[in-house]
Amino acid sequence: MLKTELLPTEIWQASGHDKFRPAAVLIPLHWVNDEVHVLLTKRSEQLKHHSGQVSFPGGGFDESDITIRQAAIRETEEEIGITADFIDVVGYLDDVKTISGFYVTPFVAILKDGFEIIENKDEVSEVFSVPLDYFMQQENLEQRSAEYKGKNVNYYVYPHENHTIWGVTAEIIVKLIQKIN
Repeated sequence: MLKTELLPTEIWQASGHDKFRPAAVLIPLHWVNDEVHVLLTKRSEQLKHHSGQVSFPGGGFDESDITIRQAAIRETEEEIGITADFIDVVGYLDDVKTISGFYVTPFVAILKDGFEIIENKDEVSEVFSVPLDYFMQQENLEQRSAEYKGKNVNYYVYPHENHTIWGVTAEIIVKLIQKIN
């Protein structure tokens, strides 16, 4: 029996934010030709939330999850087939609120050699990598604004080859780069 009263509140409770649904993403880092890359996904067009957008593997906290960290790992396996055996979570970043009503906890992970990607086509249409160095170059980051539900919203954008990485995913990358620097 798990004694939840002994666990710190921020670990046990997925979120203390009633208005937002708790979620978690994994920021998977791996090596390609001696260079650190960030693994990203393009979400399926059939998904209800953020369809067709570039994102990190992850999703909502499920009743079967004991911790929000476990949700990130479970969702990564469900979406792109990388099992917990190949995921070494090394830290986390501050939570991020989405305009669609999620409260996202990003976990930074190193993928161990030998991981295999098996795309769940119901959730993911593509998996690709971007060199971490690309995100570290300030000239690759854009700031834009748009109107959403009558309010002006500012957001980050990383245009990269044939992908546009924006919104919460770009915001999380900015937070990661700030931590690295």
